[in-house]
Amino acid sequence: MEKHEMPENGAVVRFRRSDGAEWVDGEFDEENQLFIEIYSAEPITHHRQDIVEWEYLDGMN
Repeated sequence: MEKHEMPENGAVVRFRRSDGAEWVDGEFDEENQLFIEIYSAEPITHHRQDIVEWEYLDGMN
């Protein structure tokens, strides 16, 4: 994956922020350019600029 590539809208992904070593499951909102955690009690969003690495969870590549 090149740094400028982003997942498709609504794709289920796992991602890692630049300030943490922990991987988080979520989905990507292309319109707002946000990664959204899917297993949190309340919606938690992360700006794409804060994400250093991501990969698809559903086998899409």
